[in-house]
Amino acid sequence: MAQQQNVVPMATRSERVNEVLRALRVTTPDIIGSVLVNMDGFIVASLLPSEVDEELIGGMAAAILGVGERISSDLMASEMEQVYVRSPKGYIVVNAVTSETALVLLVTREAKLGLIFLELRRAVGELAHVL
Repeated sequence: MAQQQNVVPMATRSERVNEVLRALRVTTPDIIGSVLVNMDGFIVASLLPSEVDEELIGGMAAAILGVGERISSDLMASEMEQVYVRSPKGYIVVNAVTSETALVLLVTREAKLGLIFLELRRAVGELAHVL
């Protein structure tokens, strides 16, 4: 009689990306949303509050990425790693993951940025490995 083995299916790339986004929210409650976008602003994956327009985030992220890349390239002769915007209500952090994707975080104003950047660095490493 053949022995039956328990086979656990490997998570798809999409599932693994979503797991990373969920882990950001769970480990750091000050991160209220996260979006993985490509350089054209198209959404690859997202975990956002229902009142946030996903397409608007994608378009704005593409604009920020374009400016960040231009500044880094023309003024610093380097590649863009991260851009963030601070407002009275919080922060938008855009961080390159690969040459084709970036992670966008929506963060509360009360957040400890050191902790946010630590979690961001971890998430970017995991996403780069998945992608």
